[in-house]
Amino acid sequence: MKNFKKHILGLIIVTLISCNTEKHKPANELVKLTDLELIERARQKKFVDIEKIVYKNEKGEIITHDSIQKISGSGDWAYDQYSDSIGTVKELVIRKSTKQDKALFEEIIKAFNSTPLVKAVDIDCTDKANILERTHDLDQNMRMTDDDNDMDQNIDEQNLITIVSLIEKCGMPTLNEVSQKQMNAIWLVIQHSDNAHRKKYFPHLKMAAENGDLNKANVALMEDRILLKDGKPQIYGSQLLATQFNAEGEPQNLELYNLEDPEYVDKRRKEVGLGPLKEYLKQSGIEFTVKQKD
Repeated sequence: MKNFKKHILGLIIVTLISCNTEKHKPANELVKLTDLELIERARQKKFVDIEKIVYKNEKGEIITHDSIQKISGSGDWAYDQYSDSIGTVKELVIRKSTKQDKALFEEIIKAFNSTPLVKAVDIDCTDKANILERTHDLDQNMRMTDDDNDMDQNIDEQNLITIVSLIEKCGMPTLNEVSQKQMNAIWLVIQHSDNAHRKKYFPHLKMAAENGDLNKANVALMEDRILLKDGKPQIYGSQLLATQFNAEGEPQNLELYNLEDPEYVDKRRKEVGLGPLKEYLKQSGIEFTVKQKD
């Protein structure tokens, strides 16, 4: 499945280590956005066009779009945005973050969350099964190919409006009303949205999972993603970070993102239908040796 390509606010916080102290200098016609400009763009929900962005490290080396999409990040890394004369961001330079960057990140998140991203619209609650069927297919059809050009941000935005409207106007469906595939459409769309919407609708998804209408493991993965984006320790150990790239631009040296009470992680994973963390991490070449407690 193709990774979700919409990076809210252009907040691409990737774990790329640059060993060279030489600072990258973008083309003369590009101007670095100020902190105030970044905060205002967050407030206005202005998105970076990721199809036209050039990603670079401080050495000036280009980082591929595919590599960026494979990485989840934390506040340990930051970026500088450079725009052209009409304000279109053309280049992101990734670097080690400072205390000032982390404070700015908090301000950007506050600004972004100051107003809702989408509003509910009228929807036919008597047709929820067909609506969810179509939404599921729209979400998955563009993610089941190897062609990045099949990804359409407008489809994701419209799907989000549909799901938000359905939940707000009709209430959360159950398996007594719709099929499992149709129910899964709700999780997929929220998972593929931004962290603000994940946080707002997570309680609905968690309740659905507890009632047996959604897969508990899927909802657990969403919870870990929410915590990572908020800079908090994860619960189930699903989120990994990459610390560098190889010559081909592929992420290397994956590490386990901060984990709450690691000695009890397998107990928590078992409760949601996930296997031992040691086995999960082995697939990524990560050794997990924390002795587990019941």
